Amino acid sequence: MEYNTRLNELKSLILSKCGIRFITPADCKRISIEISRHLNKNVSETTIKRLFGFAVVKHKFSTFTLTTLAEYVDFAGIGPEDSADTDELADEWEILKEKADKITHFTLKTIRNRSGIPYEMTIGRKFAEHDFDDFYNGDYIFTSLVSQPGYGKTILLSHLTENLFYRPDATYENSGVLFIKAYNFFNSEVNSFNLEEQLKIQLQIDPKENTLEYINTLQSIHGGKFIIIIDGFAELVLRKEEKTLLFDNIINLICSLEDYKNIKLILSMRSTTWTRFYERMRHSSFLKSKWFPGNYFNLHELSNVPPLSEKEVDIIISRINYLDKKEINPRLKSQLKFPFHIQLYYQLKEEDPDFNYYTNITFYELVSRFIQEKIYRSNYYTEKILFLKKVIQLTGYGKHSNSVPKDSLIAELSAFRNAYMELLADGILMEEKRSENSHPKEFVRFLHPHMFEYFLFVEILEKFHLQVNKDFFNYINTEYDYNQVRFQLLQWATRFLIKTGNFHSLKAFFKLNLSSFETNYLILFIAEEIKYRSKFNTDIIRILEEDKFHEIIISKLLNFDFIDSCYNEAVLALIDIAKNDEHLLIYHSILGILEVIRLNKEGIKKSIDKLRTLDNHKWIISPVQALEIMYAKISAKPPVHSELLQQIEQFKNGENPFDIHSSHPMSASTGISFVLMILVNTFSGDSRSGNQIIQSMVTHHPKEFLKRNNLTLYALALHGIFVSRVFPGKKADQIEKITRHLVSTNHSQLTKYLESLIMMLQAQQAYNRKEYEIAIDHAQECLVLFKRNKVVLSALPMFSLLIKIYMELENYDLMNEYKYEMLCLLDEHQVSRQLF
Repeated sequence: MEYNTRLNELKSLILSKCGIRFITPADCKRISIEISRHLNKNVSETTIKRLFGFAVVKHKFSTFTLTTLAEYVDFAGIGPEDSADTDELADEWEILKEKADKITHFTLKTIRNRSGIPYEMTIGRKFAEHDFDDFYNGDYIFTSLVSQPGYGKTILLSHLTENLFYRPDATYENSGVLFIKAYNFFNSEVNSFNLEEQLKIQLQIDPKENTLEYINTLQSIHGGKFIIIIDGFAELVLRKEEKTLLFDNIINLICSLEDYKNIKLILSMRSTTWTRFYERMRHSSFLKSKWFPGNYFNLHELSNVPPLSEKEVDIIISRINYLDKKEINPRLKSQLKFPFHIQLYYQLKEEDPDFNYYTNITFYELVSRFIQEKIYRSNYYTEKILFLKKVIQLTGYGKHSNSVPKDSLIAELSAFRNAYMELLADGILMEEKRSENSHPKEFVRFLHPHMFEYFLFVEILEKFHLQVNKDFFNYINTEYDYNQVRFQLLQWATRFLIKTGNFHSLKAFFKLNLSSFETNYLILFIAEEIKYRSKFNTDIIRILEEDKFHEIIISKLLNFDFIDSCYNEAVLALIDIAKNDEHLLIYHSILGILEVIRLNKEGIKKSIDKLRTLDNHKWIISPVQALEIMYAKISAKPPVHSELLQQIEQFKNGENPFDIHSSHPMSASTGISFVLMILVNTFSGDSRSGNQIIQSMVTHHPKEFLKRNNLTLYALALHGIFVSRVFPGKKADQIEKITRHLVSTNHSQLTKYLESLIMMLQAQQAYNRKEYEIAIDHAQECLVLFKRNKVVLSALPMFSLLIKIYMELENYDLMNEYKYEMLCLLDEHQVSRQLF
């Protein structure tokens, strides 16, 4: 009774001081502003309305409110039992903070224990800290972390809370934070979704107190703000009507916070949940004005959590691979920008510490595991597969589009409603709205292209009754020509065959009409996939040998694409899966040739050491001796293996010292031996003798050189270069014309190295015709290509040609510049200057 009497007296004094005889709701705002202006303390308009009976009063007014109002009117009638001094309020704040901290620390501990990788390997996100600063200092009530599943929102919030509130000298150490999981508020035991009441229960606030006003008052005394973080909405199992109640209650809480400037709210939701929540608030300009969307909000993806940056990925990978300093494959790194993939990568590294391959087999393994986890080991997996099959079929098996109108899935949506909702929640599918003829229309598509490619492959596989054969490969190669999914489908197919050990069917793949790059890359992909699978199934290597698979691979490696980095990596990977000495001899010989072209003395020495352990008596020349001759030349050492050098001289002169049988088809070892002879001649002969070797090759294998294959085209290009240098004229012009025709009609089939040899021929021919500008353009283009790919041996003739051109043009500055660059290149590789 005394409380009410004093309250009425306080109201009269307020009206008197403000000069108000008959108060109206509109006056409450004015009173609130006056108090704020005089005392620099905040008593909200809503609180004033409650005081004068214009709003419902559920609780007694807080001590802070009564003290502030009494101070405003100089009223001493608020007794000691109703007011508290600043020290008492500060003590209450410490108690409140301690309760909030206890809940928050429990949440952080739970997150640490449930982290997909060891928590110490995870990192905080700088973008989130910058966003939080803007949100904290701006006139916003709430913000939301929104993304598809697997973007690491929970770990992000954990680091954000630790870094900004709890670490020593934290930026917001004076603020309070309550980090709580949604299921603590909303679960089967909670009959109501009243957030204020649940906050009161969690923080153990006196039932008589107004929860928000109590928190706001204590925080205002201490300074800073009180941040409420609610995460884990995806773990709630609620009916549709319960979700609506939940969203409405969150909106009510946000509206209530308008009067409490010291409390802010952070929500963490998946994109699908946010879409439904936003539908409840999108018509309110007030709510949209008080929402901080973040600086990275992507309307198309409905996300404001960007993928990990390259620097962030590097930090995480360095923590996972702290014992392995080998640089990670760039293709793999690009896939690890999604935190969920990092979790799968960590699992793979636990199984296989050497899991770091050049191709993207890691990516395919990650996708496969993700699908296993999210679909095949989940609820409703049969319904999910049927639904996804229907989506693929409606896209015309990927030929028409990668999305389908939602209304075309009405029957499936009715039959597989739960499965569909889980596909959306797990980030397999997503809904998007588009405008067609000025009318909004909903579409459904796979969230990530690689998910679409996987299920497209599965559907095509079922179309062919799980038989991957020549018809299967031809179907993909022709039906998806000029379609970006074609190459990915081929990789899924080769992976499937290797996983099932079906190397016989894999042979059909090499009969496809693929570009040189595609062939090299897929050989490397196959080799690395076999290497990975063989660690868990040793029979794969045995089956590989039985099916004579290496012979097919070797025939494709005779394209000698020394510029393509995949070619070099493929040879290295094939060495790891080869057990037969004959195969190893070929692979190490090719590797030795690559090292010679790079003028890599250390690499040549390693190849020599490896080849010495292998029997090469069936070869027409010894690759070990050929490499040792070149190594001695490069190192400026005395000549070695004079007998082999003499045999090569005899071969140049049309003799047959190697006992080559013209009736026998040219073997891979013979083709590699020819290349070795040409390289030996590069160091010990000239263009004239180089041309003699090629003519002798044609003489001893006339039938082979009537065919158009990689080796004969390689020989033709070298023949043209040698002839243009020694016998410029009609013959050289004829070869140039043929090679130009090859480039124009078979561009995709030619290797990049062969193209560069043809360009070298064109540069020499332009020089012979005194077309210096054309010659310079071609020579410089070759030089850029050779230097970038470390093909040093081929770069040197282009340096020499440019030096000759600029000398004839009397441009001595550029002549000396190229001469100096050439000498520096030789010095860098520790090669004798006199050699070239």
